[in-house]
Amino acid sequence: MLSRISKLCVGLSLGLSISYAASIEEVKPFVERGVALCKAQGNQACFDAFNNPNGGFIKGELYMFAYNFKGVNQALGSNPKLVGKNLYKLKDAGGLMLLQELIKIAQTKGEGWLDYKWSHPQTKKIEPKTSYIKKIDGDFFIGSGIYK
Repeated sequence: MLSRISKLCVGLSLGLSISYAASIEEVKPFVERGVALCKAQGNQACFDAFNNPNGGFIKGELYMFAYNFKGVNQALGSNPKLVGKNLYKLKDAGGLMLLQELIKIAQTKGEGWLDYKWSHPQTKKIEPKTSYIKKIDGDFFIGSGIYK
């Protein structure tokens, strides 16, 4: 099952069309804007906005994601079809337990960066990626990232 989910996630990320390459300086303010929306309108409203192509949180490779602390996807701007899926055991290309590491950052620090290896949707090659995440109300975190 894990390998099927991993293949699904990689395959789905390969289908993401990127016409805009974000910079590292854009990631944290992008996530902070998402945090502000969650505080103002509630988690479900912000998750809906993150999944909406016209919701203001999808800009090329810069898109918002959200998970609960059990690893269940709440929002994924690059592919809303994964909403509701438990990806707790998802590994990156180097074997890092990706969601478990992100959850640990959210639970222990409240926010932070994580470097990992992920398939780039344009080049189809495994490339270094970094994501910034921040805990929001309840047992949730949101985040976004860029390819290095």
